[in-house]
Amino acid sequence: MKLVFELRKEKINKNGLIPIQATIRIEGKRIRKNTGLNVLENHWTGHRVKPNLKKESSNNYQLINDDLQKIEDKVQKILLYFRVNDIAFTREKFNELYDVKEQLIENKFDFFECFDEYIEKGKLTKTPNTTKGQTTVRNFIENFSNDSGISISFEQINSVFFETLMEYAYKEKEVKQNYFAKIIKVLKSFLKWSEEKGFHSNRDYEKFVAAEHDIDIVYLTFDELMKLYNHKFDTDRLSHVRDFYCMGCFTGLRFSDLSKLHLANISEEHIVLSIQKTKTQNHAIRLTKYAKEILAKYKGTIYEPLPHISSQKFNDYIKECCELAKITQPFTIHWFVGNKKETLTLPKCKFITSHTARKTFITNSLLLGMEPKAIKKIANIKKDVVLDKYMKVTEAFTDDQMDKAWK
Repeated sequence: MKLVFELRKEKINKNGLIPIQATIRIEGKRIRKNTGLNVLENHWTGHRVKPNLKKESSNNYQLINDDLQKIEDKVQKILLYFRVNDIAFTREKFNELYDVKEQLIENKFDFFECFDEYIEKGKLTKTPNTTKGQTTVRNFIENFSNDSGISISFEQINSVFFETLMEYAYKEKEVKQNYFAKIIKVLKSFLKWSEEKGFHSNRDYEKFVAAEHDIDIVYLTFDELMKLYNHKFDTDRLSHVRDFYCMGCFTGLRFSDLSKLHLANISEEHIVLSIQKTKTQNHAIRLTKYAKEILAKYKGTIYEPLPHISSQKFNDYIKECCELAKITQPFTIHWFVGNKKETLTLPKCKFITSHTARKTFITNSLLLGMEPKAIKKIANIKKDVVLDKYMKVTEAFTDDQMDKAWK
């Protein structure tokens, strides 16, 4: 559907006022409607009336524009009525509904059934992790509906809904501010998709804004990484976990990509594989001497190229590895719940997970002087804002080193 407002210049009156006409094009049909509104040609932007200049008399631009918006909204609701009630579109039926003064009664689409369809259709193009995240958000909103007793429909998505959801997230569930921002991001994406599908015409969601805060980047310094890499463990279980983790630190590959590594992906100097998260094909990473040493350790064994470790156990085991390697100095992380800042201090080993391997690679590559553009290519980082977070960490580190050196 396309709706445009046009001037009927052939109908200009003696005062220079020109009637505004609405032209609706849908399914190969064109319908024209007189708006009953008039404007001077030099006040017309092509879609709306522009404000008059101070030296000009008032042209009632705000009132006229409000009426034009009401017409646009009315047309959207009529088309939604056709879709919701599964009525075949005809020019005659459209004109009949357009002339009706009372509110149209719609058979409403179920909010959560539409959300399920959005997730299901997305599986065709999105990665499993993205789908999992969308499902988690959908369930969070359903829990909010059940716990608060609020029945959610597309028509109820407004500023009051947003504020109530935010209060529930922060006060009752105590979610971190960055996670709430993710909830709103997924919700807005779903609402935009459902609007485009014709499930609703409510655009209040476009005003929703959830701010994010920079998070603490947990990584191993180069000395800590070498301490872990060279530590002699008593069991193969811990040695395998350490090697798998260090491979991530030396290549920048995510746990999911390392888990799918096969011999066919490895040449003498490179790893070449397809990245799951960004769907990048034939991504090449040069092997450092440390990465080559790890691969050589498992060459010709049943574990070649790397031991396989379940993600459920990995994070527990790598914490154990780091504790045995004496990576235990106090470390503090910060986060926000709403506008309240929270902190937690524990031995650093307690914060090490599979995700920190990639962070270790990026941070140490910056500290060792690698060009940011090269890091973006190797680590397959698509957005500058992602690398900027690491730049701040390395700036803080070098500032600290400067202060210590010049005491």
